[in-house]
Amino acid sequence: MGAYTSVPTWWNHSDSRYRLVCGECPECGAVSFPPSGACTDCHERVEFEEFEPEGTGTVLSVTVIEGGAPPEFASLLATEDAIAVAVVELDEGARLPAMMADCDPHAVARGDRVERVVRRIYEQEGVVRYGSKFRPVRE
Repeated sequence: MGAYTSVPTWWNHSDSRYRLVCGECPECGAVSFPPSGACTDCHERVEFEEFEPEGTGTVLSVTVIEGGAPPEFASLLATEDAIAVAVVELDEGARLPAMMADCDPHAVARGDRVERVVRRIYEQEGVVRYGSKFRPVRE
């Protein structure tokens, strides 16, 4: 079934999916995404101070998927032929995996400046799931 996420779980994490809610560690000041669990820097389990980042960042690494993706992405691959997936470091410091949008997947490169947009991710259990993707910053 691929990367299955139940509808209730999807909605419980909607802030992180739509607004990219991050958390600042009160112990060391590091920024984590999502804002739960242990701090990625000091490894302490803390109550993060949540905030919404600007939504801009830099591509740290990127790969292009042209086949073999989980089943929920089959229709996306059928219409787009390829999907660029990147690790993005937000300007605030958090790193997260992200699908790229509104661009040629093969043109995305390390160091590219990107901005968050909300787009369709996939459909599962009859529910279209939307969330954050990134696109190249247009100058």
